[in-house]
Amino acid sequence: MDALLAGLIAGLAVAMQVGAVSLLLIEASVVAGPRKGLAAGMGVATVDFVYAVIAGVAGSAAGAVLAGHEGEIKLVAAAVLAVIALYGLAGLWRNPEAREVETGGSARSHYTRFLAITAVNPLTIASFAAVAAALSLDGAADTAAFVAGVGVASAGWHLVLTLAAGHAGRWITPAIRRSLSIGGRVLVLAIAAHLAISS
Repeated sequence: MDALLAGLIAGLAVAMQVGAVSLLLIEASVVAGPRKGLAAGMGVATVDFVYAVIAGVAGSAAGAVLAGHEGEIKLVAAAVLAVIALYGLAGLWRNPEAREVETGGSARSHYTRFLAITAVNPLTIASFAAVAAALSLDGAADTAAFVAGVGVASAGWHLVLTLAAGHAGRWITPAIRRSLSIGGRVLVLAIAAHLAISS
């Protein structure tokens, strides 16, 4: 029971962090709708689950390995986030008329894109590295309970977040959506710059 509770708390703590991934996820849900937004959210939750498995199975060893490469992780994440932000801004610049953006692609492509984005997000990696370093699970049952807790918490949070943002998007005009897209990408670019400087 303690391991399950620890997993639920860790899963919520990581999922509810407001950062580049959260901003992009909300934007995708608003613009592309609740179905594709939900798929994107489950991509994020999948990575949380996988890192929880690593933390549970490898324990403190995983934490030590990840923590030892924090600078490199931040640089890679900064580069990926900068490319995402600049690509999005370039697309908006080429199409100056107010319109819906990033609506193309299937739910599967949204899932895959956000799985990749989250996999290199340093906040996710660093958070589970800290959990792994402090983890003292007693056997396979505790490990399974911890991983299940993380999975349920992350999936539940992203379900609520993406469905709320997706349904709210129906009431937002294309001009407002465009403004959100520009603002979100500028913030992501700023986060990328901060990561690069602090690495």
